[in-house]
Amino acid sequence: MRKGVLAIFLFCAGILVAQQPPQLVTIKGNAPEYADYSLVMKKVANPISGEMSDFLAIHVDQDGSFEQNIELSAITYVTIDMGKYEGSIFLEPGQTYELVLPPFQPRTDAERFNPYFIPEQIELGIANEEAQGLNRMISSFDSYFSEQYNANAVSIFSKGDTRKAQEIITKTDSLFDSDLPYFVKYKQYAYGELLTLAYKRNKRKAMYFAMRGEPVNYSMPSFQRTFNTLYKSFFTSYFSSKQGDALRDAYTKTAAFDSLSLVFRKDTLFANVEMAEIVLLKGLYDAFYSGRYQQEQIIDLFKQAYEKGSTINIKDFARSLHKKVTWLRPGTSAPQFTLYRLDGKERSLSDYEGKFVYLNFMHTSNHTCKQELQLLNVLSKQLRREVTIVTIIMDEDPTAAQKLVKENKYRWDFLHYAAMPKVALDYRIRALPAYFVLDPSQKLRLSPSPSPGESFIPQFTEAQRKYHYEQLRKDKPKTKSIYDL
Repeated sequence: MRKGVLAIFLFCAGILVAQQPPQLVTIKGNAPEYADYSLVMKKVANPISGEMSDFLAIHVDQDGSFEQNIELSAITYVTIDMGKYEGSIFLEPGQTYELVLPPFQPRTDAERFNPYFIPEQIELGIANEEAQGLNRMISSFDSYFSEQYNANAVSIFSKGDTRKAQEIITKTDSLFDSDLPYFVKYKQYAYGELLTLAYKRNKRKAMYFAMRGEPVNYSMPSFQRTFNTLYKSFFTSYFSSKQGDALRDAYTKTAAFDSLSLVFRKDTLFANVEMAEIVLLKGLYDAFYSGRYQQEQIIDLFKQAYEKGSTINIKDFARSLHKKVTWLRPGTSAPQFTLYRLDGKERSLSDYEGKFVYLNFMHTSNHTCKQELQLLNVLSKQLRREVTIVTIIMDEDPTAAQKLVKENKYRWDFLHYAAMPKVALDYRIRALPAYFVLDPSQKLRLSPSPSPGESFIPQFTEAQRKYHYEQLRKDKPKTKSIYDL
């Protein structure tokens, strides 16, 4: 029986009008090539980071048939990860969708761990015509507007041609006229990308036209694209503007998040408290990775935001951003795991507590991994009393790894990821090999760590020295001695 997981990324649509009672949505189809797979539905949890969260799982039977009912109160956008393809569909409450999945082509191991791999984007097929309306309308709009955007973007940007941009928007609007609230809002957000080019010297106008109206639909794909384009590196431009003087001063004086929000909302463009705070979170998120701002200050502001944010949305967004920027950060606890060694014995990360651990992720088909395993073998002999080496093998089939370990007489623990595939996500493994150093308390010390061929020994020695110094300081007697005078 084949085992596997396909990710269906579900974007739960925000409410544009008064909350409607949930209606049943049926998703069904027949795809024999996907037999015994679980189609895992996910939703975007954060429009700033794009983080996903689990929503629903659909099991495909042995004959390839699948059917699942869900209740939705609003139009919901779904993307489906199908290996080398990624399909998309909008789900309307009350509809039944007979999905047509393409032939399954799984990603190769090289593609799975290639940080630049992007699956081919396709429109998911809908067999029953009565359910095609909204998807057909949005697909036609996206195709036409993208064509206009691509043909005119350079000219509009170079000339700041707002008139041409408005002409395109007016014509597009007339061709795709609809009073469906979701589609009206979808178009408004989509136009924001073109307006950003046209108003390159006055982005405030683009922000006003693209983001006007309430409530904000955070989960709509066109909102996410335009929002992240409009407010990219927001602090850099806003702090240097006349309107941004007060916010810059408050930030420089390390004001609390609620104080920053209060100052920011004095700008009439950001009078809406929730919109102001999501823009603040976006600015902080980009600032964290820019290298120009104090990261510890930003981490603390995220913590304040998830404790005192104005709405549940803001608190949830801030909590996920705080988790992301601190995840795998040196000094934080290493993600726990329980896996099996190649000889079948179970090992948990907690089994190595009390030791320095050089944790690494490898694949036997990767030439660099094979070379560095030889270097690890040398390290294992040089530093056998100082550090414990643990290798997690990412091969689909551990047979090649078992042969490699036996032939080279490697004498440290080799674990296989299959018992807990989540370990690759927990350690954000996007390329191989990957390395981490954990201290005896199982906190990350070097994250990421240099490879054995990248001056590992001096960096490890320094990390080890700092750890022992911290322990001495921690265990220092509270009573003063003559040496403290």
